[in-house]
Amino acid sequence: MPAPTMPPPAPGPDLPAEALEDWRRIVGADHVRTGEADRRDWGRRTFAPDAQVPAIVAPGDAGQTAACLAVATRHRLPVHPVSRGANWGLGSRAPTRDGSVILDLRRLDRISGFDGERGLVRVEAGVTFRSLADFLSDRTDRFFLPAIGGPTEASVLANALDRGDGSMGDRWSSLCELDVALPDGRRLQTGCGPLGAARTAGLDPAPAGPLVDGLFSQSNLGVVTGALVRLEAMPNDLAILSVEVGGLDALPGFLAVWRECQREQSLPDRSLTLWNGIKWLALDEVRAAVPAGRLASATLDEWHASALIRAEAPEVLDARAGRLSRRFAAVSRAVELDIARRDGAWIEGFEDWLGVPDGRNLRTVYWHRDRHPDLAKADPDRDGCGLIWLCLAFPFEFDALADYLAWARGRLEQAGIDLNVGIESDGFRCLLAYFTLGFDRAAPGADDAALAAYRDLIETALDRGFAPYRLANGLPVPDRLRRAPAATFLAELRVAGDPAGILSPGRNGLG
Repeated sequence: MPAPTMPPPAPGPDLPAEALEDWRRIVGADHVRTGEADRRDWGRRTFAPDAQVPAIVAPGDAGQTAACLAVATRHRLPVHPVSRGANWGLGSRAPTRDGSVILDLRRLDRISGFDGERGLVRVEAGVTFRSLADFLSDRTDRFFLPAIGGPTEASVLANALDRGDGSMGDRWSSLCELDVALPDGRRLQTGCGPLGAARTAGLDPAPAGPLVDGLFSQSNLGVVTGALVRLEAMPNDLAILSVEVGGLDALPGFLAVWRECQREQSLPDRSLTLWNGIKWLALDEVRAAVPAGRLASATLDEWHASALIRAEAPEVLDARAGRLSRRFAAVSRAVELDIARRDGAWIEGFEDWLGVPDGRNLRTVYWHRDRHPDLAKADPDRDGCGLIWLCLAFPFEFDALADYLAWARGRLEQAGIDLNVGIESDGFRCLLAYFTLGFDRAAPGADDAALAAYRDLIETALDRGFAPYRLANGLPVPDRLRRAPAATFLAELRVAGDPAGILSPGRNGLG
């Protein structure tokens, strides 16, 4: 299936020669790119329309990043920071608005400050999941960074700042001691380090006063160039529980057991993932290879789950895993238990189970293509994949989730999109669902249909009392989110910190 052809980007607004010269002086002439091919590549997205990019500027460190922002503010030129550009389905590396200069942070790829006793490591914005995993594998077997399901070359820092999902750990809460470049060129360091309290840097609690770090999550109030990451402790003993749940009628019992396990913490937060049959199929097949009857049943009548069970000793693991297996078996079609780690040593075949990214879930993005890609070369923007991620939070209740899924299935079918959903838990109160809106961009009207479905799914979720927890850059933000009291307050902060409005204008409805 050929990738759809897109018209070349418009030249965009002429950039002041003085601004270009200033950026070249700061970062070097080779790191300011204005050629048409570069501008086209950096404006591509997995949904319409592509963005118009006038230039790409690549600073080499945090100081150069701040200086580049000061130039943009002086000339009132919009800029959009990009860490690695693998944010496929949530805006890719394209800016939030046409005419924005890309601030390419890939050269900020240093890993430093590793503390193997406390499980701390400092990363810059360009550090990838693969590079950090390689770094840690040479230095510790006591800690790990939860791997990403998507591309291994994605940014560790950017994914955490966007509150991405992580198995056995909350990415956002793992960050501290931020280094932030502000729009006026100043640098801001948060946490204990700037106070001279270096011995508590990276530890809880945060220093007294308001928690400033949160202002830089999913925001356009500053560019986070580096941060300290709290790694997850490697479990001494680990088992993997694979569950064939059954159809939609099995979900009430399954969710009840899952919720109780979360409440009692026999399964800690983000230890279990539930997904429907379409997501399961898309890991190994493309849509054209699946019989129509199987597609229909896989949407709501096939559910699968995988849980990570950890313990501090083999006998504890055996007891806990046996108990959980019996509980889930009572409400599911089948369960399978594998011991992956004992007494601090991996069982053969499971060595890469934690902290080693493989990018396999990227295959699901190619559901509407004719074949799965070589993961080392996959690029959904270049390959013409149609993709929008929709991330919604639900109460931990079967009726609320099932009613919405049944409605969403029908709405997505109107747009030629299969219901493809994965679900995690954020405690026993909340479910986090991520929908893969995959579509064939070569089909007439496919982009418009997908965007309309995305808008309807968010609006209907809000109507029913559910909220999105991540939004796709470059797509319209629902009015209810833009008008929220918190949004108004953040807009006031933005005016104070970025009066020229240069930093990712419009991101999440701000500016």
